[in-house]
Parts: sequence; C-alpha cells; structure tokens
Amino acid sequence: MAACAIAALCAAPSMLCAQFHPDVSVGARVRVWLPEAQRQGGDGPEHRQLLRGSVASMATDTLRISIPRTEGTVAVPRSSVRRLEVSHGVSRPVSAAERAIGGAVGGAILWALMNDPRRSGGPSYRTDWRAAGVGASWGAGIGAVVGFIIPHERWHRVRLRR
Repeated sequence: MAACAIAALCAAPSMLCAQFHPDVSVGARVRVWLPEAQRQGGDGPEHRQLLRGSVASMATDTLRISIPRTEGTVAVPRSSVRRLEVSHGVSRPVSAAERAIGGAVGGAILWALMNDPRRSGGPSYRTDWRAAGVGASWGAGIGAVVGFIIPHERWHRVRLRR
C-alpha cells in the first residue's frame, strides 16, 4: 500500500502541486489578474489585465473562463495567473455593515475637525470627542443605508501554489 502511494507521488509530482484551490470549481465566479503580453510605456509599473467571469472547466494547468456577453471561453494557463479571487456573492447586510464602519470612522474624523466650541451659529460641541461621537453616529447611519441600497460583491483571494 505504501509503495503504491510513493509510486503515485513520484509519477505525477507536477499534477500534485499544480492543482487549483478547492474554492475554485466549475460555475464559480472568479476574478483573474494576468500580466500584459507587451509592456507599455517603458519604465512605468507593470500593468495587469483583469478578467471576470465564471469557471467553465478546469484542468490541472488551465482554467477556462466564460466571460459574460461574449461567445466561447477563454483558456488561462495557470502559470500566467498573477492573482485569483473567488466571489462570495452580494450580501446587503454585510455590505451595510462594512460601509457603516467606514462611515462611522469618516464621520467621526470630519465632525471632530469641523468642531469649533466658540462658534455661535450652527451645531457646536464642548469637546471634539463629543463632536466625533455625533459624526460617527451620522456616518454609520448614512453608510449603512448606502451599503444596503447599493451592495457590493465580496471577493476572497485564493493563494496559488507555484
């Protein structure tokens, strides 16, 4: 039994290390970054192409992606993938929570910076901390509403073994 396992490991080492992550399966929505074929602009940073689509089929060394509103599939060699992410879908509650947190932080900073305790007109608070608390409340509320109305897709990065 042990001899069979060792023989299998020695016979196909490339197949063992070149498998895709278990989250990447047929039908999964993925986002793939690929290097540009020709470098453009000389000394600038390396540019990457971004593909979004659904996995149509997989082999140990190739990922076939079906891109929306196009015919056929695109074969992407595993060796050329610079980054791979799998979609976890769109969730209104998660999006609302994420944007509420961002809104609370932004609102707290903005209101604390705008606070002037000596101002005679408009809202003014005795301390910047009190202004930050009010700003955080407003920012969290507005962020939650925006996140619930306009949810965004959540992506999970998948590490590829080289």
